[in-house]
Amino acid sequence: MPADRSRKVRQFARALEQQFGGQFDADYDTGPKWRLDWVNGPSEPAVRTLADAADLAGADLRFYRRYSSKAIAVTAIRMKTAGRLERFDGGRYPQEIVEWEARDLDHPDRGADALQDAMAELLIAVATATARTARAEWEAARPQRWMPGDGRPMPLDATETAVDLVRTRGVGWLVEQAITDGATVAPLIVLSARYATTAGADHAVAWRDRSQPMPLHAAVAAALADPELTEPAAVALLAVLPELRAELEQTEAAAAAAARRAGVPTQHVEASLNRTTTTAGGG
Repeated sequence: MPADRSRKVRQFARALEQQFGGQFDADYDTGPKWRLDWVNGPSEPAVRTLADAADLAGADLRFYRRYSSKAIAVTAIRMKTAGRLERFDGGRYPQEIVEWEARDLDHPDRGADALQDAMAELLIAVATATARTARAEWEAARPQRWMPGDGRPMPLDATETAVDLVRTRGVGWLVEQAITDGATVAPLIVLSARYATTAGADHAVAWRDRSQPMPLHAAVAAALADPELTEPAAVALLAVLPELRAELEQTEAAAAAAARRAGVPTQHVEASLNRTTTTAGGG
């Protein structure tokens, strides 16, 4: 029986590797207890469901899922973007609430898109350097001998620092750095990165905390008023013209329909639409 149980548990671990990729380690504990360890990959509830449906010969499988720095960084960015990781959430160790968020996520190390992946990599790099500096300063200030009352907390490690940076600084700066490094982003993101911080407090806070883009017309107005318009901003401005035209067409159609309902003669409505078209075309 124990031999059959061992074979089936290890087969189950190999089947998970084939299905999800990555490594699943099945280790014997005591009696019928076995330990299944993996990093990132499928969520614990997903693996538990598969284990419940598998023939494990009575094995009592315990699940231990760990997270890479990339998974913590991506999840923290997602939470901050969604407004669910505020400045003081989690106290001194906010990583715990990020790990709790990641618990039910499959492959939490995978960003929603290339930009989010780039943001996570940038965050890890900055957090690693910041944590290293903090540790060096802490070591330099530490007394040679322990003294009563020396209760200074240990500095955060790199992963904890990554979460703390997102929690306190937001994610707008990560988008800005990704753009500087050559990331391809939507035109409105380019305009928002350049103008949101100077376009009013609401836009500035929304961009700093959640990298929330500015409203289209506000971003366009800011670019048109910019006496030092850069080439990337000008290219982005031209790229949003189709969206502006589409909005204008929808507004024209809605205005024409409202005018007809109000009894305005069709000839007058059509003449107004023609004048609008001529003016927009520069005629």
